[in-house]
Amino acid sequence: MEASLFNCCGSSKWSKGVAALGPFDDRAKLLEAARKVWWNDCNVTDWLEAFTAHPRIGDVSQLKEKFQATEELCSNEQSAAMASSTEATLQELKQWNDAYFDKHGFIFIIFATGKKAEEVLRALKQRHPNTASQELKYAAIEQMKITELRLAKLFPNLFPQDQGESSGEERKPGWVERTVKIAAHVTGVLRSPITSHVLDISSGRPAAGVPIRLERLMQCSEDAWDLVGEDVTNDDGRSGKLMEPSSFVASGVYRISFDTREYETTMCGGKLGFYPNASIVFEILDSQTHQHFHVPLLYSPFGYSTYRGS
Repeated sequence: MEASLFNCCGSSKWSKGVAALGPFDDRAKLLEAARKVWWNDCNVTDWLEAFTAHPRIGDVSQLKEKFQATEELCSNEQSAAMASSTEATLQELKQWNDAYFDKHGFIFIIFATGKKAEEVLRALKQRHPNTASQELKYAAIEQMKITELRLAKLFPNLFPQDQGESSGEERKPGWVERTVKIAAHVTGVLRSPITSHVLDISSGRPAAGVPIRLERLMQCSEDAWDLVGEDVTNDDGRSGKLMEPSSFVASGVYRISFDTREYETTMCGGKLGFYPNASIVFEILDSQTHQHFHVPLLYSPFGYSTYRGS
């Protein structure tokens, strides 16, 4: 089993560690083992070994090959149909791949299933300015997503509904997907499961233009935060685009961060407060995945508070 696990994640320590915890007859135990070994037993060298198992995209013909499979898959899904990528996009993707490698010392890792070349290019440009230490953590997060997908293919009996799909608990069961579609048809309204608003209590007005970042803690890790979504508060101080509209939200620990320094600089005449950033950590339980979560921020230059709203 160790060799098969190595094909899922090219780290020798990871494959040996997970194999030692097997055999597995339960999906939850397999994922728990995979995550615990990756986040708690593997070190930076082990992560880099796994990254090098991915082929480095070196020319445009290889890029075309890589994304052609995605386009053919998406062509069968009404909601994911897309046009073929342009030659210019593929050329630019290669250039940024090379630049990323030169800066960080390892290849760009992203869970690319279902993404077209333009989406990968956009993510590559966004992540390129980061430090190497930041990118190491982001790459490890993306590698774990890739690993879970491959585990679903390696153990199809444990993932009967997820074969060929994301294997994480973030995937909605089929009945949930159908319920979401029915609700949308009946009510015509779905919203982001997690929303927010910011009130500047020092001025008694909504805080417009506050950048917000929503992240979710990777399971079995202590500090690997996966980006869920980003938004900027509107003129009413509200944020409703942190996630895609849905009546389902994955359980887990979340962190919502408010760039209050950006707000102070652009909207408050440069009067800087004590907190350049305000972060709130909260947990959604398994029993709460069909609830809506409104997490507001009451802000002043010298303090902030929050509560669970409706």
